[in-house]
Amino acid sequence: MLRSFGSRDVARFALVLLALTVALARPRPLGAQKTTPEFTRQALLIANFAHDTVGDRKMGRKAAEAVRSRISKLVNKRETEIIGAEAVSFELEKGGYDPYTTPTIGELRLLGRVLRADEYLMGTVRKVDGKFRLSGNLVLARDVKMRQPIPETVSVNLDEAAAEFARYAAAARGQLVHQRRCENALRDGKGAEALADARAGVGTFAQSTLARTCLIWALRSTHSPATEVLSVSQQLLAVDSVNPHALEGAATALDSLRRREEAARMWVRLAATDTANMELALRISNALIDGGNSRTAEAFVVPLVAAHANDIQLVRQQWRAAFENKSWTHAIQAAEVMLVNDELARGDSTFFVRLATAYRASGSPFKAVETLAHAEPLFPGDARLYALYTQYIRAEADTVIPRGLALFPKSGELLAMQAKDLRARGKLQESLDAARQAVTLDSSIAQGQLMVAQVEMELGRPDSALSSLRQALARGEDTALVAQFALAKGNSLYRAAGGTRASGDYTLALRFLALADSLRTSPQSSLLLGAAALGVAQAALTEAPKNTDKAESCRLARLGAEMLPLARQALAAGQEAFPDAVKQSLENAGVLDPYATQQVGAFCPAMSASPGAGIK
Repeated sequence: MLRSFGSRDVARFALVLLALTVALARPRPLGAQKTTPEFTRQALLIANFAHDTVGDRKMGRKAAEAVRSRISKLVNKRETEIIGAEAVSFELEKGGYDPYTTPTIGELRLLGRVLRADEYLMGTVRKVDGKFRLSGNLVLARDVKMRQPIPETVSVNLDEAAAEFARYAAAARGQLVHQRRCENALRDGKGAEALADARAGVGTFAQSTLARTCLIWALRSTHSPATEVLSVSQQLLAVDSVNPHALEGAATALDSLRRREEAARMWVRLAATDTANMELALRISNALIDGGNSRTAEAFVVPLVAAHANDIQLVRQQWRAAFENKSWTHAIQAAEVMLVNDELARGDSTFFVRLATAYRASGSPFKAVETLAHAEPLFPGDARLYALYTQYIRAEADTVIPRGLALFPKSGELLAMQAKDLRARGKLQESLDAARQAVTLDSSIAQGQLMVAQVEMELGRPDSALSSLRQALARGEDTALVAQFALAKGNSLYRAAGGTRASGDYTLALRFLALADSLRTSPQSSLLLGAAALGVAQAALTEAPKNTDKAESCRLARLGAEMLPLARQALAAGQEAFPDAVKQSLENAGVLDPYATQQVGAFCPAMSASPGAGIK
């Protein structure tokens, strides 16, 4: 039978309800408030241990499960998630693997991506003299070079060995908070904070490698003394002798301290940690050469080039090291590959100078001269290259080129070299014959027709030179080079015509300048073309009245009249760049207009002043 409530009971209930309401409404003390974790929860993947136990394929999985069950009791569940054995086995089977297999580091990384692991615990279990021996590494998923060796544990009982191993692993993880703080501080440019955080991490675990790695980075970032960087790197290497970050830290510190032989040994040890990494190999070869260890660099890089012949960056390193060491065979071997495949080298006159030096030093003077002969027209403004070429050609021309032509009488390059030598000696006709023969035998010779044109100009055969320039264009020569050549020769001819004041001389200059302007128009080419046309007009109109041949007088008068429009058009194109010169020339053209009209009417009464003379 239910008891009925009296007035006292109602009052008592009201008081209890009021007290409960007040208690619920009371704010929590600050210490009792929920806090947000500093870092996101980390997922730890414990892979099947490697083992060599014959007849027990499950041993690796047993060891992993024993460690997993114990470490899960040692970590903070809010901060760390231990990925379960079932999830690991399921993903292995789904990928077609035996669930008892031990994944390689590559397979583990794939597995870790699927399971979203942040850390891997990789181990090995061995049974020696009736005792279980467990060892391994805690590895960060984002960089497998970031690893913490776990001290070996030994026991006659697998569970006991696993329990001790788990305690070591949990203790090693204590440095991770400080290590992450250190990296974040470095990212934010707070070097002093990074140093403090890294040292705090080292203090949590005596054999720390992860926090010590960040300490090395922080020391280098803050430009701390190289001796301190070396000391911390050596401490880390005492725990993990093949740690890449420690080896690089030690190598760079030793380079700074100019302890070259020790630095070289460290760089070579670093290379051995990842022999398939060509980017690392390039960094190491650079560091060796820059650090004064070119002989070690050569010994290091030559086998790499043999194995990776198409890697032009490695070939460059062989070239650098071998040239530094005067190892001419290796240097020439690399340089000849670069000549074919390295556009940067072909665009560097220093490369050709050094290659010629290597050829000559190795007893191949002919190849040295040939190299410089090829390079000299490519770098016309390089005085050092030209001086070396002149030195070699003088030393070798009397013997090497004739001997080479005796062996290779149809070598276009040798004939081109002979042509240059003969020209330098003032034997212009012989030089021209050799140049023409060279171009006939090998049309691909760089600037061959330009060489012919140059000698023809020096022999006083400008018409032939102009024809050679047109042949150069037909053979595919660079239009910019032909335009530059024609402009330079046209300018010289124009200045010479200023001394003779003859219409024929101005016309000759005009032909070169017209070719240059048609290939590569510029304010300078336009101004010179206009000035030459005006010069033709002035000279022709001056010569016409003095000529006793009426037909010639008519031709000259019409030539003068036809040149004036061309002069105006060309001068106008150069007006913006040369306003004063153009203004004066245009005024002169205006003065000539009535004379041209008058002379055409006088000397050509039955003809119009329509174009007809032209430029030929």
